[in-house]
Order: sequence, then C-alpha cells, then structure tokens
Amino acid sequence: MSHYDAIMRRLRSNPLKNVTPLKMMTAYHEVIDSCLIEQGEQWGILLLLPACSYSFDQKTYPEADVIVLMDYSSTEVVPAIVERIPREAKLVFKLQQEARIAIQEYFPLHPVRCFYSYSSVPGQSFIPDEAAVLSDQIDERLLPLWYSNGYTQEEIRHYFQDGAFSVALYDGHNPLSTCIIFRNEEQIWEIGAVHTAEAGRRKGLAARVVRTALHHTLQRGYIPRYQVQDTNTASIRLAEAVGLTLAVKLEHWMNYSVQPK
Repeated sequence: MSHYDAIMRRLRSNPLKNVTPLKMMTAYHEVIDSCLIEQGEQWGILLLLPACSYSFDQKTYPEADVIVLMDYSSTEVVPAIVERIPREAKLVFKLQQEARIAIQEYFPLHPVRCFYSYSSVPGQSFIPDEAAVLSDQIDERLLPLWYSNGYTQEEIRHYFQDGAFSVALYDGHNPLSTCIIFRNEEQIWEIGAVHTAEAGRRKGLAARVVRTALHHTLQRGYIPRYQVQDTNTASIRLAEAVGLTLAVKLEHWMNYSVQPK
C-alpha cells in the first residue's frame, strides 16, 4: 500500500469527520507535505498544504505560508505530530475542537472563523421538486448566481469536468434559485453555490433546490455535505429546515498576528 493510500484509508474510516483533509488530499496531494505516524496501534496524520495552493486560502489568508490539517487515533501521538510542524512558518490550523485543545499547548493560536458541515443521517430520504431542472452541463444563465457566492469560472468548470451537476428552478427562461453538487472526494459530495436571485427570495426556493440536490446525491450513493460559516444564520436555518444534521465543526486558527496596513 502506498503512502497516499495508507493516509486515505485512515481518513476514510470517518469520512465526514475528515472531509476537509480528504478534500485537500484528493485535490492537492502532489503539493501537500503529508506524514503518517504509527506508534504501535496508535497513529497520526499531518498534512501541510502550501497556503497559495487553494484559492480560498490564498484569498482568505494571504499572509499565511502553510495550512495545517491533522487527525490522530490518540493524543499520545500529538507530540510526534507537533515535531513535524514548521515553527518558522506562518500557519493556519484547521482543527476540530479536540485537536485544537491538544495543539494550543504547543502553539499560540488566534481564532479567525468556524465552519459547520451538515449531512444526512443513514436511511434519510428527501423528496425532489418536480419543477427543478437537473443538469450535468454548465448552464451559462446560472453563472452570475454562482459567481455571487464567490465561485470562480475556473472552479466551476473544474467541478463539472469532475462530474458535478446542478439543480435549478426557473421562471420561464430566467433562473431563480440554484446550487452545484460537486465532488469533495470519493465518498463525499458537496452541495454548494446555493443562491437565489432577488426575484425569487423569501419563497422557499432554496429549500426546494437543496432537497432536490440531496435526493439525487443520495440516489447516486454519495454522502452529502452542506458547509456554512457559523455566522451565516440564514444558511444554517436552511440546512436545519431541510432536515440536515450538524456533523462537523471545523475551526480555523492562526498562529501569527496580521499587521495593519
């Protein structure tokens, strides 16, 4: 088994918990400095991703050098993980609470943001909307709505080349609400770019689009993921309204201070 396969096997043992490291390993394994530590029956994984590799990190943390992700079977392995983290670099740690508690003993950390990942529970089903249009091709009419959520043309085209599909509701020729379902990694597919045009707001259209997306994601045998920043109360309400369950809280922490310009 290769080094990559061994790490992915460990991470995939709990795919929702490890959705972010899985996503990064899938997309950026060629540039990630990855380490698998094994101490008897205990193990630890450290991923060091250059901050310039991922567009979100490049835009959000322009002063950072490295993004740090990890998982481990026991805190006994944490000292060995810490030894491999570069002290001289400006780091952004993406950690769940238990890992953050362990790491802050070694690094001064400053909180910056937190993301929630919602998903379905085993056996759950969703009713698709009959009016919703499903497509595995890019509908140019939907691009302005997706761009409004911060997605770039390059990202969108990459997603569709990798098997993504969209769900949308229209008023005649005009799109009212939409989302994209794209691959995070082998098992987990994200429902993102959820956006409703001004003319369609406060009518429950986003919930109809997301329920339809969930139906088709599950029908294809994937685990759905709906990610939202903890400050986005409207999106959190949407996730809960359609019946999703909070699966993961991922906190972002800096070990450096941003100097005012």
